[in-house]
Amino acid sequence: MNGTENSLLNRFLHELETLVGTDFRRKRYLVAVSGGADSMVAAYLFHDANLNFDIAHCNFHLRGADSNHDMLLVKNAALTWRVQCHIREFDTLFIQKNSGKSIEMVARDLRYSWFSELSANYDHLVTAHQSNDSAETQLLNLCRGTGLKGLCGIPPVNGKIIRPMLAFTAKEIRQYADKQHLEYAIDATNSDEKIVRNRIRNSIIPQLEYINPKFSDTTKRNRLLLQRQYTYYQKHINTEKNRIISEKGEKLYINRQLLEVCEEKELVLYEILNEYGFSPYISEKLADSCQFQSGKCFFSDSHILLIDRDFFIIQPASEPDYRTITISSLDELEQYFHIETFEYQDNTTFDKNPYILYIPKEKLIFPLQIRPWKHGDYFYPLGGKGRQKLSDFFTDHKIDRFSKKQIQLLCSGDNILWIIGLRSDERWKVQRKDASCYKITYSLNPPQERDPSDINTADFIPTPNNK
Repeated sequence: MNGTENSLLNRFLHELETLVGTDFRRKRYLVAVSGGADSMVAAYLFHDANLNFDIAHCNFHLRGADSNHDMLLVKNAALTWRVQCHIREFDTLFIQKNSGKSIEMVARDLRYSWFSELSANYDHLVTAHQSNDSAETQLLNLCRGTGLKGLCGIPPVNGKIIRPMLAFTAKEIRQYADKQHLEYAIDATNSDEKIVRNRIRNSIIPQLEYINPKFSDTTKRNRLLLQRQYTYYQKHINTEKNRIISEKGEKLYINRQLLEVCEEKELVLYEILNEYGFSPYISEKLADSCQFQSGKCFFSDSHILLIDRDFFIIQPASEPDYRTITISSLDELEQYFHIETFEYQDNTTFDKNPYILYIPKEKLIFPLQIRPWKHGDYFYPLGGKGRQKLSDFFTDHKIDRFSKKQIQLLCSGDNILWIIGLRSDERWKVQRKDASCYKITYSLNPPQERDPSDINTADFIPTPNNK
């Protein structure tokens, strides 16, 4: 091995130590190998350094015989290097057909989902992104619109994923592959400039290199500097996030009053919402939220944002399927609640916890139903002054729109006995003349105090007890 080749291997090992730590030789790696020059060189370097690694290859069957050729190439390399080769084949076009996503995004999702499964048995997943890939990503993000994070390009570490090849340019990698006589595949689709990334690689970057012959080195230095700046910036953003955000179950609450006094409230809001897929336009508009009424919703692909009185509330877009459950007997009722029997006496006291329903035995008439509330429902709130629509009750108690969707009722016929976790009905309360009664508790360990405006709806969605 000549000096240049030895130098590249040493640089690779130095980069690996930087990303993983001084014990990098003790780690077990899964290297993603497509068959192209970048990933074949990456796998070869792991082999040449005598590191503990295996290979993972995806065949997306998008390029006919070429896809199978790449798969065979990777298999043979793994046999030569005596490492295990994991292979997964996908009918990518069929999967993409009804997904609403581009073929590139579907392939990416399939690839990383499978890699995530495999990497459970490894310390690190290695992808072979190199310096030019990161420069292309920076330019692509700049064209589409981005913040500081997008300008940082491809991160060298992302959870278990490490990218030691970012230390090298595409030219260095191909020169090394040729000197080592490594066989690698050339993807003919890389010349298709209908694909935006290819146009950037083949047409735009050469023009930038004409302006600055050391464009590749410049973008690498910029990337490293921007990544350091972003890390510093994130520390301050996280301080603000921790000050204004609270979480309850799957819901995120952004305190509007605390947000209002942030020095850069729109910027802080952008960083929070961007994580959940909301566009910069949304954060810009919400920063001036006085123009929106409480109850308005915004949607990303994965989440819903609700403007509430005191908070911006974010929760996953998918909603549970709540159906009416019919309960025909006390035994069935005990699958969902803890039930005790007691005899009413003059010194009997009642816990005011809304997770508990006290009801005379004679008034608990089966069949019962557990069902979602609907508009038009009404009840007589315990301790209230008469009949009230549930919608008005929720408004009075500042129950947000998300929580209202998840509220469940315990009913007998057309009568509501209990808004589970909030309030029971006055008509079914225990009185002096009632001798034998039930104490029905939803949670085995219900909170001792309950403010109806402080709701985690997951607390009062009935599910069968595992007895």
